[in-house]
Amino acid sequence: MKRLITQLFLAAASLQLFAGDALPLNLGNGQPGLCVIYNSTNEYVIFIDEALEKSWKPGDDWLPGYAGQIRVLAARNFGPEKLSPNGVVWNTEDLFPFDEQTVFTCEGWFSDGKTNSFFPRETQVFSTNVDHILVSEDVYALARARYGLTTNQWFLGKIGSNIYYWETRKPTVVYYRTAEEKRLVNYFKLPKADGEIYGVKKAVSGNKDIGFCVDRTLSWFERIKNLGTAAGQPAFVEVSFKNAKRVNGNE
Repeated sequence: MKRLITQLFLAAASLQLFAGDALPLNLGNGQPGLCVIYNSTNEYVIFIDEALEKSWKPGDDWLPGYAGQIRVLAARNFGPEKLSPNGVVWNTEDLFPFDEQTVFTCEGWFSDGKTNSFFPRETQVFSTNVDHILVSEDVYALARARYGLTTNQWFLGKIGSNIYYWETRKPTVVYYRTAEEKRLVNYFKLPKADGEIYGVKKAVSGNKDIGFCVDRTLSWFERIKNLGTAAGQPAFVEVSFKNAKRVNGNE
């Protein structure tokens, strides 16, 4: 999801903006708060929103861009004047891990999982192991080629040895297996209200393992309370492997 950034304070980051454009080799480690503003191959900045990194709580909004300190990891032709305290910058997107050196964005909407209508999301893939920062605009094709996913399986990310994805018509079930596995192994069942899943990150809470960036459907009462401004709200949902379930046939 894209987010408007306002009032970013760069006291700690401004000196790093001109330090070079090399991306860190462990870019795809699933770190919370990892974001990108990408305008072109010659104009971008990848940074960590430290407010998200340090203070996320289960259920909180996961989108980047609120006022706070940021830590720039790499930038090209994107100096402090484009991230000034009084400036406004569009097109900030969260980054999810494809592999240790590769990350991707996820923007747009799927269907509700119950109808035949289907709308692929817009994605962009960035990597440290290629000459150009933008690798592809279709993370799902890359995931099918790399990890053997089928056309009805939608990639959410890879952390450690596990890949995570969901299937058409099952929008709140997240499956995971090792990258080398050919069969489904385990899954998490998320609350029904979490009907749109964008990607996976490392958990922030010490007693959880991973977290999913979701669009949580608001209840009727919540919509009335918020003056009906939106039907959904971004939230970060954390889970533990001990609560995962085994897929039938993989016992």
